Amino acid sequence: MNQINKAQFISLLLIEDLFIMFCLTEAITVITAVGFICGIILQFILSIPIIRVYSKGKSLRDCGKTAEIVVLAYIVIWGGMLFSMLWNAGDIIYIPYENSGIWGKFMVAAVIGILCVYISSSGIKALGRSALIASAIGAVCLLIVVISALIQSDMKNLTDTAGKSFIAELNRGFALSGGLGSFILILGFTKGKPMSNAVGYFIGKIILTSAVILTGVLVSGGIMDITDFPIATAAQISQPFPVQRIDSLFLIIFSVSAVYSIAVQATAADYLLDEVSPIKKYRSTLMLIAMAAVGLIFGGKIHYGIGFSIAVAVILLFAPLSYFIKRKLKNG
Repeated sequence: MNQINKAQFISLLLIEDLFIMFCLTEAITVITAVGFICGIILQFILSIPIIRVYSKGKSLRDCGKTAEIVVLAYIVIWGGMLFSMLWNAGDIIYIPYENSGIWGKFMVAAVIGILCVYISSSGIKALGRSALIASAIGAVCLLIVVISALIQSDMKNLTDTAGKSFIAELNRGFALSGGLGSFILILGFTKGKPMSNAVGYFIGKIILTSAVILTGVLVSGGIMDITDFPIATAAQISQPFPVQRIDSLFLIIFSVSAVYSIAVQATAADYLLDEVSPIKKYRSTLMLIAMAAVGLIFGGKIHYGIGFSIAVAVILLFAPLSYFIKRKLKNG
């Protein structure tokens, strides 16, 4: 796997975080933003052990094959969740399979899969370069929507808590960060100091999460009770330009973020499958099929119970724990 720079690393991961927020269901409030931000801080704290491993000049390979298999399994499961989110969000973005049942879902998955195979075949370096461009365009569009929301929206929406509890929102934000599996792998292929790269990503994630959720609250706060996708709805109904709707622009950004999110998982899974198995051909295709199958098991729903939070914590700690145990046994 080729090396990428810090900006490309951050862009790859933040595109996925944006896609996840587009797919959020249930009401969001200021408490949601606070819970998600605290969840991000907790993720960073739990990431410190693996960052320390990389700071010693080591890689995930040095943590052992068991660790690589665990991370691979987790990435496949998370890729399935991304497919599930995409299918679930099809109700609001009008992907034309809504009346075609399971075959329509597989058709969408197949189209995305073909794109992901093409993208991932070029390697992480090419993916990182294109992600940098895509994230820059997305950042400009997001900035326009944020400014529009600040000018046009009712600030009273920020005071509505909708009965949300901090603990529940902390759990939701923490659990919906399954992209940390690919974070663990790709961090080891990023130029520069691992700690600096990781801090840059988590700071960017806090800024993105705050901006997107608070904008969603401002724009869709008045209709929160009747919309299933508050962030996606806010992006669609926010009209910064009086003579031009931005629905098509939102659909493009959503589609690009979906493809990149799944392509990152496919690329990471491709590398790990090569590490832990004798399979040398069609690895990306096999992993995408596995992810789509897992997505079908999820049934087009978003799951973020306590079990997923535990899984995120385990995946962050398993690899570094394996490394330090191996080192201790080796040193007697």
